[in-house]
Amino acid sequence: MKKAVLQSLMVIALLAVISCKQTTTSTETETTDTNEESALDHAAFDKKVETIRAFFQAHCDENLEAQSAMLADSVLWSPPSYNGNKWLGKEEFLAAIKGYHDGFDNIRYQEGVVTADSIVGGFYSGSHYPKETATKSPNVIRVYGTWTATHAESGQEVGVKFFNLTSFNEDGKIATMSDYFDLSSLVPKETEE
Repeated sequence: MKKAVLQSLMVIALLAVISCKQTTTSTETETTDTNEESALDHAAFDKKVETIRAFFQAHCDENLEAQSAMLADSVLWSPPSYNGNKWLGKEEFLAAIKGYHDGFDNIRYQEGVVTADSIVGGFYSGSHYPKETATKSPNVIRVYGTWTATHAESGQEVGVKFFNLTSFNEDGKIATMSDYFDLSSLVPKETEE
């Protein structure tokens, strides 16, 4: 009888220890999640996203002056075409933008990733993976969307799915832009006569 009581007490003690350990782990996880959330700078992210939106709207409006004002004088740009991974400066970037303004009418931007049944989130930053480079900082904004326009010379509608990485300097100006899209999507198709 004493042996059965002793075994029961040991089982109860073991269950109590396991239960306390699970409660502590659960509380620690909730605390960590809360601390991680409070460490995120949503206001900085939102401000950068609004600058990118304003930059893209100025592109749609073909307002090169407004776009130039949002760029740092030392801005670096990586164009969508492969150029040996050379970064270009503000002058080259603005010349490329002017080329789009000259070559296209009705420039439009639809932010977001196209999925099978909707268009979702166009702006992301930070990461959890890989562990070695994980960050909560909104220093680099990942931009997803679709550009469409009318080719000025042919009158054809063209469009391109778009991905971009944008970073900012301390003054809130665009410091780097790296574009990824298929330039051939902007070339009008030959029509049969």
